[in-house]
Amino acid sequence: MTELEKMELAECYINRYFEIADGVEISKENKEYLKIYIRDVSEAEREFDFNGKRNKSMLYVLGGALIFALLLLIAFHTGFFIIVPVFGFLTIAVSGYMIINKYYTQKLVEVRDHQKEVNEGITEQIEILQGRIKQLEKQRDDYLTALRKKIDFMDLDMDYMNNIGQIKEFMVNGEAETCEEAVAIFEQNLLMQQMSGIMSASVHDKAMDIEKNKERFGDPTKDIGKKPAKRGLFGKK
Repeated sequence: MTELEKMELAECYINRYFEIADGVEISKENKEYLKIYIRDVSEAEREFDFNGKRNKSMLYVLGGALIFALLLLIAFHTGFFIIVPVFGFLTIAVSGYMIINKYYTQKLVEVRDHQKEVNEGITEQIEILQGRIKQLEKQRDDYLTALRKKIDFMDLDMDYMNNIGQIKEFMVNGEAETCEEAVAIFEQNLLMQQMSGIMSASVHDKAMDIEKNKERFGDPTKDIGKKPAKRGLFGKK
């Protein structure tokens, strides 16, 4: 096996590791997504807004009852019969309230039952997914342990594994003849990048601190060099 073939095989192994690791992360994201659907029953009740729906419907009932009462008032507007419109209004209003209250109470029960079913179903899915996550994590860790025995020319931390393609490229373009030389070139470049990053971060952090403090306390240099305004008699400018 040539040095380049050795590097290509290592790249295949590492890519397989990342496939397993991605499976773990995707499963965890799926788990968090599922949690969104688990809600307290009281939250579902508030969202349903029982009182709001019932009161809104009662406005229509009362409007209809009022119109009905006015029609009765036109027909029975004298003497003892004046009580007929009042009785008609109360009959429609009370009957409407009972029907509407029963209807929305039933709907509220359905909302409660549905949310309970959702919570139970999602909880079961999360438990199954959690078992799957544990299996994938064990597979990932076991694979990495075996990988450390197969790849002996570099450390298997994320800096190296994430850049295995770049390390291989040093051999493809002729900069390195062996896997060890390619890793050494990468380490040198990585060290330079880290040093440059530290210096850049230091300059950036100072600039950020200055701007932050300027917002908090104002610019202390803005009045330096300016002559104070002359004041006239009685302190007026």
